[in-house]
Amino acid sequence: MMIIFGYLYFIRYIGPRYMISRTPYKLKTLMLLYNFIQILANLWMVQEFISSDWFSKYTLLCSELFPHSSNTLKIFNSMWWLFILKIFDLTETCIFVLRKKQNQVSTLHVYHHVSNIFFGWFYLKYILDERVLLLTLFNCSIHVIMYMYYFVSAWGPKYQQKIYFLKPFITKIQMVQFVAIIILGLQILNPACPIQEKFHSVVAAFFIGNILILLYLFYDFYKKSYTDKPKKKE
Repeated sequence: MMIIFGYLYFIRYIGPRYMISRTPYKLKTLMLLYNFIQILANLWMVQEFISSDWFSKYTLLCSELFPHSSNTLKIFNSMWWLFILKIFDLTETCIFVLRKKQNQVSTLHVYHHVSNIFFGWFYLKYILDERVLLLTLFNCSIHVIMYMYYFVSAWGPKYQQKIYFLKPFITKIQMVQFVAIIILGLQILNPACPIQEKFHSVVAAFFIGNILILLYLFYDFYKKSYTDKPKKKE
C-alpha cells in the first residue's frame, strides 16, 4: 500500500509540480535500458513457465491441482519475481512525468499498474492456485512483444514510424488475453472445479470484475487511438 500511495503521490502531485518550470528530460538511455530489462525479464518468465511442463498439465478449462510438486513450487517462485517486476513497472510512469508526457499518465495506464500490484500481492499472500498462472504465461509473452516495440520506438520518431503498424496489434492481443482470463475465471467459479479454499470463488468474481474494467479501458483506448482518428482527419 505504501508503494502504491507513494507512486500515485509522485505521478499526480510531486512529479508534475517539480517539472512545471523545468525543461523535459530526454532519458533516452534510461528508456532503452528499462525496455531491454523488461524484454529479458519477461523472456525469462516465459522460459520458467514452459520449463515447468505447463502445457501438459493446465488448460483454460478447470484442471487438477498439483500444489506440492516441485514444478508448482518453481512456478510460485517465478511468480514472486514477477511481482517484483510489476513494482519495477512503475518506473515507466515516472519516466513519463520526468519527460513531461503527462498525457500518457492516463486512467488506463495508472489503473493497470496499480491493479496488477494489488492483485499480485493478494494472490501471493492468500491464493497460490497454480492454475491461475497460465494467464501470466500469456501476459509475459505479450509483454516480450510489447517491450520490443517500445525498445525500437525509444530510438526516435524515424524508427517509430517503421513499426507503428504493430501498435494496434499489441492492443488487440492484450484484449484477447483479457477474454482468456475471463474464461479461466469463470471455470474457477464452477462449483465442480476443485479449489483450495472456499473464498477463492469470491476472489475470482472480484478479479473478473477487475478484468472487465481493464477490457473496457483497453477497448476505449483502441477505439480512440485507432478507430476514431480517420474520422477526425476527414
